[in-house]
Amino acid sequence: MDTWFPERRRLPVGERREKKRTYTALRFLAMGLAVAALTGLLVKACNYLLVDDTSSYTRLTMHELYETADSGENIDTLFLGSSHCFRAYDPQLFTELTGKSSFNLGSSSQNYDTSYYLLREAARYHDLETVYLDMHYKFLFIDKKDRDLVQANIISDYMRLSLNKLEFLLTTSEADEYTNRFLPFRRNWQQLGNASYLKDVWEKKQAEGYRAYEPVAGEQEYYAGRGFVWSDAELNADEITWWDNFSDVPEDMDSDVTYTLDYIGRIVEFCREEGIRLVFVTAPSFDRYLEEVGPYDMAHEYIQELADGFGVPYLDFNLCRDEYLNLGQESYIDVDHLNGDGAEKVTELLAELDAPVAEAEASGTLQELIDEYFTACYDKK
Repeated sequence: MDTWFPERRRLPVGERREKKRTYTALRFLAMGLAVAALTGLLVKACNYLLVDDTSSYTRLTMHELYETADSGENIDTLFLGSSHCFRAYDPQLFTELTGKSSFNLGSSSQNYDTSYYLLREAARYHDLETVYLDMHYKFLFIDKKDRDLVQANIISDYMRLSLNKLEFLLTTSEADEYTNRFLPFRRNWQQLGNASYLKDVWEKKQAEGYRAYEPVAGEQEYYAGRGFVWSDAELNADEITWWDNFSDVPEDMDSDVTYTLDYIGRIVEFCREEGIRLVFVTAPSFDRYLEEVGPYDMAHEYIQELADGFGVPYLDFNLCRDEYLNLGQESYIDVDHLNGDGAEKVTELLAELDAPVAEAEASGTLQELIDEYFTACYDKK
């Protein structure tokens, strides 16, 4: 008996061609996804081996920022600025004194473009009420072409993937800088053949402390949490013999501020749109240093005019009256940065002023409050 098979139905030529095109497209898509995945794994492996961030404060800070959000905790008060910021304002102490959940997003040499994108990043995850923006004059007078991109890299490297991160990378870099910005390992590419370096980084990153994001500790300082760095070091001004080597205020202010002011304006505008209260602050420097590089009042008056123009309160702790804040060399690690004890005193005062400044803004009595705690100029301290 003959075996009967059903007749195969042949698709029309047009349908066969369409099916073939679809199949080919899917193959290319699958290949593209596979290549992208392999490339991503390769980049991740290169970053792991070539980037030594085992002593990085910002790695811990950014991880803790996201971890705080993931746990459901909101951040009410945010501090932004350079190392003067993350060494001056202790968010845990501020929270204890005010009852407001606080976080310090300061980072080394942070420029105001970086501050702007950090602000946006924090606002993506938290309902911010107040932002304290540290206004150190040296970071105001920086031309875009003179910026150090390291200060941006140490933040963008640890930001989660988002349009905010992409915009940060693209708008704060020139085209010839994209490779180093997007691919962190490219900055240490010369170490690829250095077996000793690779072995050292691998061993340090295999440590449980690194994998668990445990606090980094230096010789006399340590990461104290929520972005703050505590230091036990103390300045000995008698050992300084190079006072003449510090650039003076007029020299530091002799730069184009267009780029910087643009981003400060963006910060002000963003805070207004989001209903976030913004306050300008300046962490104090050692008095002898300010006297050597003076007249400091030039810097203060410039920032005060900015604050007045933007309608933002400004607290310059360099002008604080001695009865409220009196810092000697024992409160500093160097002429420009506070140690843990100094930060404690500044944070206590800022916490004391937090609510009164907000109330004085609302009632139109801010200037009276400022006059009570601060002198009009540095020379009158």
